[in-house]
Amino acid sequence: MTTPRAVPRAVLLVVLAAVLVRLPFVAVLPSPDEAGLLLVGGQWGPGDSLYGDFWVDRPPLLVAWAELAARAGGVVALRVVGLVAVALTIVACAAAAGRVSGERPARWAAVTAALLTVSPWLGAERVNGELLAAPWIAGGLYAAIRAVQERRGRWALATGAAIAGAVLTKQNHADAAVFAVVLLVLSVAAGSLRTGEALGLAAGALGGAVLVTVVVVGAAWLRGTDPVGLFDALFAFRVRAADVMAAAPPGAQDGRQAELLGRAALGGQLILVLGVLLAPLAERFRSPVALAAAAATAFGCLSVLASGSWWNHYLVELAAPVAVGTGLIAARTRIVVPAVLAYSTVAAVIGTFVVLPAVDSVDGPVAAGRMIGASSRAGDTVVNAWGRPDLVLASGLDSPYEHLWSLPVRTDDSGLEEFTRLVSGGDAPTWLVMNGSLGTWGIDSDAAQRVVDRRYRRLAGVCGLDLLVLRDTPRPTPAVPEDVRCEPPTVLR
Repeated sequence: MTTPRAVPRAVLLVVLAAVLVRLPFVAVLPSPDEAGLLLVGGQWGPGDSLYGDFWVDRPPLLVAWAELAARAGGVVALRVVGLVAVALTIVACAAAAGRVSGERPARWAAVTAALLTVSPWLGAERVNGELLAAPWIAGGLYAAIRAVQERRGRWALATGAAIAGAVLTKQNHADAAVFAVVLLVLSVAAGSLRTGEALGLAAGALGGAVLVTVVVVGAAWLRGTDPVGLFDALFAFRVRAADVMAAAPPGAQDGRQAELLGRAALGGQLILVLGVLLAPLAERFRSPVALAAAAATAFGCLSVLASGSWWNHYLVELAAPVAVGTGLIAARTRIVVPAVLAYSTVAAVIGTFVVLPAVDSVDGPVAAGRMIGASSRAGDTVVNAWGRPDLVLASGLDSPYEHLWSLPVRTDDSGLEEFTRLVSGGDAPTWLVMNGSLGTWGIDSDAAQRVVDRRYRRLAGVCGLDLLVLRDTPRPTPAVPEDVRCEPPTVLR
């Protein structure tokens, strides 16, 4: 086992390259998820819902990063946080591979981690929970390797802390836990670790995970996010939401799986994943760390498949185990890994120029938000039916409805009882945006639609979206932006 002295300089160059690839995306328009996180984080405190006055099925560490970005300037600050996450992931993956096999694997692990956290084909140009969880997963892999190599409790403690950090950023990201458990078991089976030592390391990891969980959940509780509601949002809600997505009508998600696999294949990431999964079948690529990386990668694949939504950025979850596994493969090959990574690098650079114009264009919801912002008055509020938090962010207004995404509406307010109470009362939103009507699959909108028809009037429209305003509330008719690009709305956000 060696720790290469030349790696820090090589890793620094990889980090620099990754930052340069992401720089063109730093100031582009926020994605719906980025916008929603900024809205939630920007007002987090004691309120009427899980996170202040908004509800989201995401852990508190993710919302805390969003809060920091919201207070530091918004989407650009969030993208800078993403740059830091990318740099940390690259460094940790390189260190993990370097601890096992030396300088060359460390370099290729760094390159792989960079590609899997910057490639526009994976939607990695945006900052989502997957990207912010990646350094925790990478750190967990590195700490687990150190713990097994050195048999020291502090590294076991660090392993558990990193595992908890990843799960408290994105609740299904237990990849480092899978890696650590498999590595411990295989190390005992190989005779390099005694059973008592393994149990001691496992206890240390459990202690680190509990400590971080107690601190984070306790801090969130002080902010008004109670543990019972948090558990419901992170785990029980996902069970309810799975039933909702399973009942989606034909065509609601047509082509999503094919697009995910197609983008991963086009960008070269699919062959990297398959390589890490299949390489241990050959004896020369087989080791406890390689098998643990394959197990963590398999878990990540199952996590993506079980999500039910199959958004491209879900594949960023695989960055750390695939990077470390690829580094170990590179220790015993001279051509295959460099060739695949060279293709992936070229694909990522080309993808930057292909994807950049699309992600920075004004579509219907963003145009609607800007139109509302231009015609609003102090104290105005807005609700978008349903989803697309970037519309709310673009308007600059607050939203009195706790749900910013569509899936929680379909799951926990499918009869629109909460929404109907809102639009019927004195705190009804000044503005309401909908695509023709409130009705869509999974939602019973009859009662709510009658209230909306009675209390609101249509003021303008853009890209099939109707901009409604409360009756007897005079507002100037907003002009449609000239640069708007109309496209079919996305679903299940």
